[in-house]
Amino acid sequence: MRHFAVIALMLMPASSWANRGIEAERAAERILLSENVAHVYFTANDAGRLTLLFGNQVADWQIRVVLKKLEQDPAIQGVTHARAETDFCPIR
Repeated sequence: MRHFAVIALMLMPASSWANRGIEAERAAERILLSENVAHVYFTANDAGRLTLLFGNQVADWQIRVVLKKLEQDPAIQGVTHARAETDFCPIR
């Protein structure tokens, strides 16, 4: 039983680190939907850093608002973004 406790303690930091990407994606989805920005592709790496591609239908002012909110969210460790010359299917 003692070995199990030691292994669990050793794996705890790794499991919390692996969840950073999931937490960042959930935060991004929440912010994007609250700002009604649905034509976007986004993904997060294991460290919680986001990459976003905004479609043609997203206005410049919407991108600025979303980026400001994303940068302020503690679950997101950084943001890289670009505008694509295409439209993406709306996120659901």
